[in-house]
Amino acid sequence: MPSTGSGERRRRRAARLTPTALALIVTLSLAACSVAPHSAESPQRPTEQTSVRPPIALPSGGTLFGSNVWQAPGETPREAMTRIDATYGPVDIARLFSKWMPPDWGVLDEEVGDRPVVVSFRLRPAKVLAGEFDDQLTAWFRGAPADRDVYWVYYHEPEDETERGEFSAQAFQDAWTHIARLAEAVDSPRLHATLILMCWTVTEHSGRLWRDYVPDNGLVDVLAWDCYAKGADAESYADITALLEPARQASASIGAAWGIGELGARIMDGDDGHDRAAWLQEVGRYAIEHDARFVTYFDAPIGGSFRLTDPPSIEVWARLVRS
Repeated sequence: MPSTGSGERRRRRAARLTPTALALIVTLSLAACSVAPHSAESPQRPTEQTSVRPPIALPSGGTLFGSNVWQAPGETPREAMTRIDATYGPVDIARLFSKWMPPDWGVLDEEVGDRPVVVSFRLRPAKVLAGEFDDQLTAWFRGAPADRDVYWVYYHEPEDETERGEFSAQAFQDAWTHIARLAEAVDSPRLHATLILMCWTVTEHSGRLWRDYVPDNGLVDVLAWDCYAKGADAESYADITALLEPARQASASIGAAWGIGELGARIMDGDDGHDRAAWLQEVGRYAIEHDARFVTYFDAPIGGSFRLTDPPSIEVWARLVRS
Protein backbone atom coordinates (compact mmCIF):
# COMPACT_ATOMS: atom_id res chain seq x y z
CA MET A 1 0.00 0.00 0.00
CA PRO A 2 1.45 3.43 -0.89
CA SER A 3 2.60 5.47 2.08
CA THR A 4 0.78 8.58 3.21
CA GLY A 5 3.73 10.60 1.93
CA SER A 6 3.32 9.13 -1.54
CA GLY A 7 -0.42 9.80 -1.52
CA GLU A 8 0.12 13.41 -0.55
CA ARG A 9 2.58 13.90 -3.41
CA ARG A 10 0.04 12.45 -5.84
CA ARG A 11 -2.69 14.74 -4.54
CA ARG A 12 -0.44 17.76 -4.93
CA ARG A 13 0.43 16.76 -8.48
CA ALA A 14 -3.21 16.12 -9.34
CA ALA A 15 -4.24 19.51 -7.94
CA ARG A 16 -1.92 21.37 -10.28
CA LEU A 17 -3.79 20.59 -13.49
CA THR A 18 -7.10 19.18 -14.58
CA PRO A 19 -6.93 15.97 -16.63
CA THR A 20 -7.98 17.86 -19.77
CA ALA A 21 -5.35 20.53 -19.30
CA LEU A 22 -2.66 17.97 -18.56
CA ALA A 23 -3.53 15.93 -21.65
CA LEU A 24 -3.32 19.06 -23.81
CA ILE A 25 0.05 20.06 -22.36
CA VAL A 26 1.44 16.55 -22.83
CA THR A 27 0.30 16.39 -26.45
CA LEU A 28 1.78 19.78 -27.28
CA SER A 29 5.03 19.09 -25.47
CA LEU A 30 5.58 15.78 -27.23
CA ALA A 31 4.72 17.25 -30.57
CA ALA A 32 7.28 19.97 -30.11
CA CYS A 33 9.86 17.70 -28.45
CA SER A 34 10.25 20.58 -26.06
CA VAL A 35 12.05 18.85 -23.23
CA ALA A 36 15.81 18.96 -23.69
CA PRO A 37 18.47 17.28 -21.55
CA HIS A 38 20.35 19.26 -18.93
CA SER A 39 23.51 17.22 -18.98
CA ALA A 40 27.09 17.30 -20.06
CA GLU A 41 26.20 15.26 -23.15
CA SER A 42 24.57 16.60 -26.29
CA PRO A 43 21.22 15.05 -27.22
CA GLN A 44 20.88 12.66 -30.14
CA ARG A 45 18.58 14.47 -32.54
CA PRO A 46 16.95 12.97 -35.62
CA THR A 47 18.73 13.80 -38.84
CA GLU A 48 15.37 14.20 -40.56
CA GLN A 49 12.13 15.78 -39.43
CA THR A 50 9.81 13.01 -38.26
CA SER A 51 6.28 12.99 -36.95
CA VAL A 52 5.82 12.26 -33.26
CA ARG A 53 3.42 9.57 -32.19
CA PRO A 54 0.55 10.78 -30.02
CA PRO A 55 1.04 10.01 -26.34
CA ILE A 56 -0.81 7.11 -24.76
CA ALA A 57 -2.88 8.14 -21.75
CA LEU A 58 -1.37 6.84 -18.54
CA PRO A 59 -3.48 5.99 -15.51
CA SER A 60 -2.55 7.83 -12.34
CA GLY A 61 -1.35 5.67 -9.51
CA GLY A 62 0.95 5.23 -6.57
CA THR A 63 4.05 4.23 -8.56
CA LEU A 64 7.01 6.55 -8.04
CA PHE A 65 9.23 7.24 -11.05
CA GLY A 66 12.80 8.42 -10.74
CA SER A 67 16.41 7.91 -11.69
CA ASN A 68 19.73 6.81 -10.34
CA VAL A 69 22.07 9.64 -9.42
CA TRP A 70 24.90 9.28 -11.92
CA GLN A 71 27.56 11.97 -11.81
CA ALA A 72 28.84 13.32 -15.11
CA PRO A 73 32.58 14.14 -15.14
CA GLY A 74 33.23 17.08 -12.83
CA GLU A 75 29.79 16.97 -11.18
CA THR A 76 29.14 16.74 -7.48
CA PRO A 77 26.27 14.49 -6.37
CA ARG A 78 24.14 17.56 -5.63
CA GLU A 79 24.85 19.01 -9.08
CA ALA A 80 23.90 15.67 -10.63
CA MET A 81 20.61 15.65 -8.71
CA THR A 82 19.89 19.22 -9.82
CA ARG A 83 20.51 18.25 -13.46
CA ILE A 84 18.26 15.20 -13.15
CA ASP A 85 15.45 17.25 -11.60
CA ALA A 86 15.77 19.88 -14.32
CA THR A 87 15.55 17.20 -17.00
CA TYR A 88 12.75 15.00 -15.69
CA GLY A 89 11.17 16.34 -12.61
CA PRO A 90 11.71 16.90 -9.87
CA VAL A 91 11.83 13.12 -9.77
CA ASP A 92 9.80 11.30 -7.11
CA ILE A 93 12.52 8.93 -5.97
CA ALA A 94 16.31 8.64 -6.22
CA ARG A 95 18.32 5.44 -6.68
CA LEU A 96 21.69 5.43 -4.90
CA PHE A 97 24.50 2.89 -4.81
CA SER A 98 27.21 2.43 -2.21
CA LYS A 99 30.13 0.03 -2.51
CA TRP A 100 30.31 -0.31 1.27
CA MET A 101 28.17 1.10 4.10
CA PRO A 102 25.09 3.16 3.27
CA PRO A 103 25.84 6.91 3.15
CA ASP A 104 25.33 9.05 6.23
CA TRP A 105 21.89 10.67 6.37
CA GLY A 106 23.35 14.15 6.46
CA VAL A 107 25.17 13.38 3.22
CA LEU A 108 22.06 11.88 1.63
CA ASP A 109 19.93 14.88 2.57
CA GLU A 110 22.48 17.20 1.05
CA GLU A 111 22.71 15.18 -2.15
CA VAL A 112 19.09 14.24 -2.88
CA GLY A 113 16.93 16.33 -0.55
CA ASP A 114 13.88 14.98 1.24
CA ARG A 115 12.55 12.63 -1.44
CA PRO A 116 12.18 8.85 -1.02
CA VAL A 117 15.28 6.80 -1.83
CA VAL A 118 16.25 3.32 -2.93
CA VAL A 119 19.71 2.94 -1.43
CA SER A 120 21.86 -0.17 -1.70
CA PHE A 121 25.08 -1.10 0.03
CA ARG A 122 27.51 -4.01 -0.15
CA LEU A 123 29.11 -5.77 2.79
CA ARG A 124 30.68 -9.21 2.82
CA PRO A 125 28.17 -11.76 4.12
CA ALA A 126 30.67 -13.44 6.45
CA LYS A 127 31.41 -10.14 8.18
CA VAL A 128 27.72 -9.28 8.39
CA LEU A 129 26.99 -12.63 10.02
CA ALA A 130 29.88 -12.10 12.44
CA GLY A 131 28.13 -8.95 13.64
CA GLU A 132 30.93 -6.59 12.56
CA PHE A 133 28.51 -3.96 11.23
CA ASP A 134 25.63 -4.32 13.69
CA ASP A 135 26.24 -1.07 15.57
CA GLN A 136 26.79 1.01 12.42
CA LEU A 137 23.77 -0.38 10.61
CA THR A 138 21.51 -0.06 13.65
CA ALA A 139 22.56 3.58 14.02
CA TRP A 140 21.85 4.17 10.33
CA PHE A 141 18.39 2.62 10.55
CA ARG A 142 17.62 4.64 13.69
CA GLY A 143 18.75 7.83 11.98
CA ALA A 144 16.48 7.32 8.96
CA PRO A 145 14.07 10.23 8.48
CA ALA A 146 10.48 9.59 9.51
CA ASP A 147 8.98 11.79 6.78
CA ARG A 148 9.85 9.72 3.70
CA ASP A 149 10.07 6.14 2.48
CA VAL A 150 13.47 4.47 2.55
CA TYR A 151 13.88 1.31 0.49
CA TRP A 152 17.11 -0.15 1.81
CA VAL A 153 18.83 -2.87 -0.22
CA TYR A 154 21.57 -5.18 0.96
CA TYR A 155 23.80 -6.33 -1.91
CA HIS A 156 21.63 -5.79 -4.99
CA GLU A 157 22.11 -8.37 -7.75
CA PRO A 158 24.04 -10.99 -5.75
CA GLU A 159 23.64 -13.62 -8.49
CA ASP A 160 26.94 -13.14 -10.31
CA GLU A 161 28.95 -13.16 -7.09
CA THR A 162 27.41 -16.44 -6.02
CA GLU A 163 28.10 -17.98 -9.42
CA ARG A 164 31.73 -16.87 -9.18
CA GLY A 165 31.98 -18.55 -5.81
CA GLU A 166 32.59 -15.36 -3.80
CA PHE A 167 29.86 -16.43 -1.39
CA SER A 168 26.94 -18.82 -1.47
CA ALA A 169 23.31 -17.97 -2.10
CA GLN A 170 22.54 -19.26 1.37
CA ALA A 171 25.18 -16.96 2.88
CA PHE A 172 23.55 -14.04 1.07
CA GLN A 173 20.13 -15.05 2.38
CA ASP A 174 21.43 -15.33 5.92
CA ALA A 175 23.25 -12.00 5.78
CA TRP A 176 20.22 -10.25 4.27
CA THR A 177 18.03 -11.71 7.02
CA HIS A 178 20.52 -10.62 9.71
CA ILE A 179 20.35 -7.02 8.49
CA ALA A 180 16.57 -7.16 8.11
CA ARG A 181 16.31 -8.17 11.76
CA LEU A 182 18.36 -5.11 12.74
CA ALA A 183 16.04 -2.87 10.74
CA GLU A 184 12.94 -4.59 12.13
CA ALA A 185 14.08 -3.88 15.68
CA VAL A 186 14.07 -0.14 14.92
CA ASP A 187 10.33 -0.43 14.20
CA SER A 188 9.99 2.37 11.64
CA PRO A 189 7.10 2.09 9.15
CA ARG A 190 9.06 4.12 6.60
CA LEU A 191 11.92 1.59 6.40
CA HIS A 192 11.22 -1.01 3.72
CA ALA A 193 13.34 -4.17 3.59
CA THR A 194 14.06 -4.51 -0.13
CA LEU A 195 15.80 -7.29 -2.04
CA ILE A 196 16.81 -6.71 -5.67
CA LEU A 197 17.55 -9.43 -8.23
CA MET A 198 18.00 -9.38 -11.99
CA CYS A 199 14.97 -9.83 -14.23
CA TRP A 200 17.16 -12.31 -16.10
CA THR A 201 17.32 -14.55 -13.05
CA VAL A 202 13.59 -15.28 -13.06
CA THR A 203 13.62 -16.50 -16.68
CA GLU A 204 14.07 -20.17 -17.53
CA HIS A 205 16.96 -19.28 -19.85
CA SER A 206 19.12 -18.08 -16.95
CA GLY A 207 19.47 -21.55 -15.45
CA ARG A 208 18.98 -19.96 -12.04
CA LEU A 209 16.37 -20.43 -9.32
CA TRP A 210 15.37 -17.04 -7.97
CA ARG A 211 14.14 -18.58 -4.74
CA ASP A 212 17.74 -19.54 -3.94
CA TYR A 213 18.35 -15.86 -3.10
CA VAL A 214 15.12 -14.97 -1.29
CA PRO A 215 14.60 -15.91 2.35
CA ASP A 216 11.25 -17.49 3.15
CA ASN A 217 10.72 -15.74 6.47
CA GLY A 218 8.26 -12.95 5.70
CA LEU A 219 10.86 -10.21 6.11
CA VAL A 220 11.00 -9.10 2.47
CA ASP A 221 8.78 -6.03 2.08
CA VAL A 222 9.70 -5.39 -1.55
CA LEU A 223 11.21 -7.86 -4.01
CA ALA A 224 12.42 -5.58 -6.80
CA TRP A 225 14.13 -6.28 -10.10
CA ASP A 226 16.73 -4.83 -12.46
CA CYS A 227 15.26 -5.09 -15.95
CA TYR A 228 16.84 -4.21 -19.29
CA ALA A 229 15.66 -4.20 -22.88
CA LYS A 230 17.66 -5.95 -25.56
CA GLY A 231 20.93 -4.53 -26.83
CA ALA A 232 21.46 -1.93 -29.52
CA ASP A 233 21.88 -4.61 -32.19
CA ALA A 234 18.47 -6.21 -31.47
CA GLU A 235 15.62 -6.04 -33.93
CA SER A 236 13.14 -4.86 -31.34
CA TYR A 237 12.90 -3.83 -27.72
CA ALA A 238 11.99 -6.58 -25.26
CA ASP A 239 8.37 -7.60 -24.97
CA ILE A 240 7.19 -5.84 -21.84
CA THR A 241 4.88 -8.54 -20.51
CA ALA A 242 7.47 -11.26 -21.09
CA LEU A 243 10.09 -9.10 -19.35
CA LEU A 244 8.12 -7.92 -16.34
CA GLU A 245 5.32 -10.38 -15.65
CA PRO A 246 7.52 -13.25 -14.35
CA ALA A 247 9.27 -10.84 -11.99
CA ARG A 248 6.02 -9.32 -10.75
CA GLN A 249 4.52 -12.75 -10.16
CA ALA A 250 7.61 -13.91 -8.28
CA SER A 251 7.29 -10.95 -5.91
CA ALA A 252 3.57 -11.60 -5.42
CA SER A 253 4.19 -15.28 -4.71
CA ILE A 254 6.06 -14.42 -1.50
CA GLY A 255 3.59 -11.73 -0.47
CA ALA A 256 5.97 -8.86 -1.27
CA ALA A 257 5.44 -5.66 -3.19
CA TRP A 258 7.44 -5.24 -6.38
CA GLY A 259 9.37 -2.53 -8.16
CA ILE A 260 12.10 -1.91 -10.72
CA GLY A 261 15.41 -0.81 -9.24
CA GLU A 262 17.11 -0.41 -12.60
CA LEU A 263 15.33 0.02 -15.91
CA GLY A 264 17.56 0.37 -18.95
CA ALA A 265 17.26 0.39 -22.73
CA ARG A 266 20.10 1.09 -25.13
CA ILE A 267 18.75 2.83 -28.20
CA MET A 268 18.65 0.52 -31.22
CA ASP A 269 20.34 1.26 -34.51
CA GLY A 270 18.05 3.29 -36.72
CA ASP A 271 15.84 4.49 -33.87
CA ASP A 272 15.69 8.28 -33.52
CA GLY A 273 14.25 7.84 -30.04
CA HIS A 274 10.58 7.39 -30.81
CA ASP A 275 10.62 3.60 -30.55
CA ARG A 276 12.48 3.65 -27.25
CA ALA A 277 10.12 6.36 -25.96
CA ALA A 278 7.13 4.19 -26.84
CA TRP A 279 8.73 1.24 -25.04
CA LEU A 280 9.40 3.32 -21.93
CA GLN A 281 5.85 4.59 -22.02
CA GLU A 282 4.46 1.06 -22.06
CA VAL A 283 6.77 0.00 -19.23
CA GLY A 284 5.37 2.91 -17.25
CA ARG A 285 1.82 1.92 -18.04
CA TYR A 286 2.48 -1.68 -16.95
CA ALA A 287 4.13 -0.53 -13.71
CA ILE A 288 1.25 1.78 -12.81
CA GLU A 289 -1.48 -0.70 -13.70
CA HIS A 290 0.26 -3.43 -11.69
CA ASP A 291 0.99 -1.26 -8.64
CA ALA A 292 4.79 -1.18 -8.73
CA ARG A 293 6.16 0.73 -5.75
CA PHE A 294 8.84 2.46 -7.84
CA VAL A 295 10.61 2.45 -11.19
CA THR A 296 14.02 4.10 -11.39
CA TYR A 297 15.68 4.47 -14.78
CA PHE A 298 19.40 3.63 -15.00
CA ASP A 299 20.42 6.88 -16.66
CA ALA A 300 24.14 6.18 -16.87
CA PRO A 301 26.74 5.16 -19.48
CA ILE A 302 27.87 2.17 -17.42
CA GLY A 303 27.76 -1.23 -19.09
CA GLY A 304 26.31 0.39 -22.20
CA SER A 305 24.86 3.66 -23.45
CA PHE A 306 21.67 3.66 -21.39
CA ARG A 307 21.39 7.43 -21.00
CA LEU A 308 18.24 9.10 -22.26
CA THR A 309 19.62 11.81 -24.56
CA ASP A 310 16.95 11.95 -27.28
CA PRO A 311 13.99 14.33 -26.85
CA PRO A 312 11.21 11.70 -27.21
CA SER A 313 12.63 9.42 -24.50
CA ILE A 314 13.31 12.34 -22.18
CA GLU A 315 9.79 13.67 -22.58
CA VAL A 316 8.18 10.29 -21.90
CA TRP A 317 10.21 9.77 -18.74
CA ALA A 318 9.43 13.30 -17.57
CA ARG A 319 5.74 12.64 -18.19
CA LEU A 320 5.87 9.43 -16.16
CA VAL A 321 7.47 11.36 -13.32
CA ARG A 322 4.52 13.77 -13.48
CA SER A 323 1.91 10.98 -13.68
